[in-house]
Amino acid sequence: MRFALLAIVLAACDTGGDASPAADAGPADAAGPAGAFGSDAVLADALVPDAFAPDAFVGPLDDTLRLDHLQARGTHNSYHLRPDTLFHPSHDYAQVPLDEQIERQGVRQLELDLHARVEGGFDVLHLPLIDPNTTCLAFEDCLRTVERWSDAHPGHLPILIWIEPKDEGSAPVNGHVRSVDRMDQLDAAILEVLPRARLFTPDDLRRDHASVRDAVRADGWPNLAAVRGRIIFALLDRGDHRTSYIGEAADLADRLLFVNPDDTADPRAAFLKIDDGGSEEARAAVAAGFLVTSNVDAADGTPEENAAHRAAALANGVHWLSSDHPAPDGPDDADWLDIPGGNPARCNPVTAPEACTAAALEDL
Repeated sequence: MRFALLAIVLAACDTGGDASPAADAGPADAAGPAGAFGSDAVLADALVPDAFAPDAFVGPLDDTLRLDHLQARGTHNSYHLRPDTLFHPSHDYAQVPLDEQIERQGVRQLELDLHARVEGGFDVLHLPLIDPNTTCLAFEDCLRTVERWSDAHPGHLPILIWIEPKDEGSAPVNGHVRSVDRMDQLDAAILEVLPRARLFTPDDLRRDHASVRDAVRADGWPNLAAVRGRIIFALLDRGDHRTSYIGEAADLADRLLFVNPDDTADPRAAFLKIDDGGSEEARAAVAAGFLVTSNVDAADGTPEENAAHRAAALANGVHWLSSDHPAPDGPDDADWLDIPGGNPARCNPVTAPEACTAAALEDL
């Protein structure tokens, strides 16, 4: 039975991450005027003054630099620990706890795989029985770890968290059931830990536009003053889980999570997961003003393959590079994601203005 389950879960392991071809990406200047949100439109109605400490970092260019001007390190399966029994070489890696990633490795994008508990709530792990080891099993514990770091480092760049539902069959597996029937509980689970004022949501981006895509195309992204200290959630699914989560809110009104769109013509397009960061698809999406995350290496990839994927994504202006190897395992390890000039993020070579500096993005 164990090996039958293995065949099923490996076949489904990494589906749903890639966005479809970037339809109607548009010209490079189509994302709206630079700084369209402006220094006097810093989402003031959504900010709570005491949500940020008085000693919070404020960048010298916060009214000019926007969310799409950064390029930063992320992690794939951010909770992951090596399984006790290795069934597949792609599982042969271990991430440090989430707060250590953010603090020591400069990670500003996380990915959490979600499983619904039979008794309610969500767990975070890769594959039950096959690849179950995790640094934070309960979803709320993962969020509290991020929250504690955020509280201790006011003014940090926003942290993007991709949420990927992982369901292998409809019958209970090791205490879990299909989360597709629980998507309406996801927002509430987040709000049990994080107050709404600490989030940047589709409503904050869309404002008076018909869709988040229209907002990106017309106004561009908010400046850093509007998003410092925030947590951003996005749903990594383009199937039944996404449909269940959206429900009747086709424009994502009142939802906390952005969703992975079908392509850049989708009215829900804002954040995209495009696994080939060196592709024309990724290049076009960045040029059109959308925010892109890409997986840039793999535990079972060769150092040469991994290096090529990282270099291509960096050159294409991918905003968050999601890695199995965010830091060297030892002094002789060269197979890891380096962001040259990052502090921890760097100015995006494709989108950032000339005045941008890494210290202006974040210097905690």
